[in-house]
Amino acid sequence: MPQATVITPHDLPLHCTGPQEQPWNGHPRVFLPIESNSEYTCPYCGIVYRLDGEAGGHH
Repeated sequence: MPQATVITPHDLPLHCTGPQEQPWNGHPRVFLPIESNSEYTCPYCGIVYRLDGEAGGHH
């Protein structure tokens, strides 16, 4: 299981552009609808994000 990238409410709205170590292999910027205290996997590249905190009005 891949290790999750931990984000906080300060990092919202959440978006992904692909793996940072391989900029040539990125994908379009996509905004991800993460919910409070949960995980979301990018459908393009499979990076797992975990929000530690409340999403508030960001979706």
